[in-house]
Amino acid sequence: MPNVRLDQNGVPMGPAYSPLSPVVHRSGVTAVDASDPADTSGAVDCGGFQECRFDITITGTGFTSLEVAALFWNARQSKWFAGASRLFTSTGQHALSVEARGGIVYLKVVAFSGASFSLSADYVLS
Repeated sequence: MPNVRLDQNGVPMGPAYSPLSPVVHRSGVTAVDASDPADTSGAVDCGGFQECRFDITITGTGFTSLEVAALFWNARQSKWFAGASRLFTSTGQHALSVEARGGIVYLKVVAFSGASFSLSADYVLS
């Protein structure tokens, strides 16, 4: 078995998580997404990874709430399906982890309440 970690007794150990460095997914988003993306360009390909963590930075004025949802691509149907969602009630730095299981994922801005906002999101695969 290649690439299997062994303990001091030669017994295979559990999986080792080696997260990649953060990469920009979306930057300077200032409006709710009117619809799902037309295709997978701009999405996160999680091939070979179990989890995708989005590191989300939100700024704004008159901010009340902002909701995001992770979309998952179904290649057979060529459609996006909504998965985990989260409602943020404050600006700042937030994280949203989704179990990607090697799929293609996109972070969609679903709803906003307030005067204005700006959202940026990095992703980290592990």
